[in-house]
Amino acid sequence: MSDMIKMIVLDVDGTLTNGQIGLLHINGVITETKSFNVKDGMGISEWIKSGGLVSIISGRQCILTQHRAKELGIHEVHLGIDDKLACLKRICKKYRISSDNVACIGDDINDLNMYAFCRYSFAPADASSINKMRASFVTHAKGGEGAVREMIDTLANIKD
Repeated sequence: MSDMIKMIVLDVDGTLTNGQIGLLHINGVITETKSFNVKDGMGISEWIKSGGLVSIISGRQCILTQHRAKELGIHEVHLGIDDKLACLKRICKKYRISSDNVACIGDDINDLNMYAFCRYSFAPADASSINKMRASFVTHAKGGEGAVREMIDTLANIKD
């Protein structure tokens, strides 16, 4: 874990996942599917073991995200959020963390306000072009294909 970064903030769709939302119709019921990358999960687990905080802030509600976050022991899970920055500021206040101690990753325009707030911002390789232009770092990996792990590995190597 970076000496300076105490919390990482993760978007979900397009960041922890590849951004595709699978819908299945089974016995008259529509069911959503998502795929999460195990390398991202290992990176998150190691970040937490080293004393780091992890928050998820997503614009979508999804029980699958809640389940995966619980498996990984993620500290804060906020779903269905329209104003991600306001949510992030509340989390920082709760944990008494300055924006200088936060890094975030997101792939689309609803993540840009977090980019401006955090010390470091990351965009997956397949993020929108404006996100890639404004991010501190653009990962080589696409969303759902290890971008979060790459973020964590990068942070581990930054000497603040």
